[in-house]
Amino acid sequence: MSNYNFRLLPVAREARSFTQEQLVERIPNLTQGNYSKMEKGLLQPTPDTLSNIANALNFPIEFFFHNRSFYNQTEYYYRKRSTMPRKHQIKLEATFDISRIWIEELLSSVEIPEFRLPPIKVREDNSPEDIARKVRTFLNVPRGPIDKLVSLMEKSGIIVFFLNDAPEKFDGTTIVTSSGQNIIVINSCFPNDRKRFTIAHEFFHIIAHMPHGPLADDDRDPEDEANRFASEFLMPELDIRRELINFKFSMLGDLKLRWMMSKAAILKRAHTLKFIDSNKYKNFMIELSRSGERKTENLRVPLDEPRILKMIVDTYTSHLGYTLEDLCKSIAISESDLNHLILGKPINHMRIVL
Repeated sequence: MSNYNFRLLPVAREARSFTQEQLVERIPNLTQGNYSKMEKGLLQPTPDTLSNIANALNFPIEFFFHNRSFYNQTEYYYRKRSTMPRKHQIKLEATFDISRIWIEELLSSVEIPEFRLPPIKVREDNSPEDIARKVRTFLNVPRGPIDKLVSLMEKSGIIVFFLNDAPEKFDGTTIVTSSGQNIIVINSCFPNDRKRFTIAHEFFHIIAHMPHGPLADDDRDPEDEANRFASEFLMPELDIRRELINFKFSMLGDLKLRWMMSKAAILKRAHTLKFIDSNKYKNFMIELSRSGERKTENLRVPLDEPRILKMIVDTYTSHLGYTLEDLCKSIAISESDLNHLILGKPINHMRIVL
């Protein structure tokens, strides 16, 4: 089979959370040994076998003829908690790989805003906080809270999408297509205040870490740098400090609604800017736990929805003459994956009424 890409077999299988053994149980006349050789490129499947594999995994057979390259996941700054089970991590990284392939195919006939920030280096005289202030100026962000953060990213040439069914211990990451398109992926299940911080965190990796490769300085912590940038970018010291004077725990609700940040992040900011000492910070965090808000805080804050991917699909169907079936076939994606994974729509389950 010309242009068949065996490397996509394990990617598709892992994206569906199947082991090799679980998959071959669904494929007639296929042993695990032969399937293992197929994943390594040592044995080519027959057309019927490949069709059966595609059906079992709910992928169009054309998916396995994609020739897009993709980076190894270790090349990204991958924001996850270290306790994530390995099987969840495998599925997640496979999902990143297939999403990157499909999004690059979608971009082949549609132009989006170009990424317009130059690479920036962290130095002694150019801290993450300094960079946050410069980036706000470069992007013409007005003083105070950033209202439409996702729109700001998209206008800057970064695709944002909220990933459905992500593991609880995944916050976000940045994936990059082979043509260099940056895509911030955020767990859709998290509250908006947490999404906002994670978007800003990933934004810093894009502008200050990823262009320069792995950090050579062991004394630097890229995650801490990204957190410092996010705090200053979303809660600039010059704008928020007057609101932190005579700080009290009772102020957190109003501050959360105004700055659209979590109470925990605001407490951290007040401590960093020395409006509360370490003892007060510790006691306030204990109080947050006592009120049951360390895991799920009260009060919801707004966050604008990603629009670029939806607009791209609309361009194909409204202006380029594609039906939805045409579009799915052209990029080798099932309609359910397009809607649920790429466009972030919920899966509609049939309800039985008794």
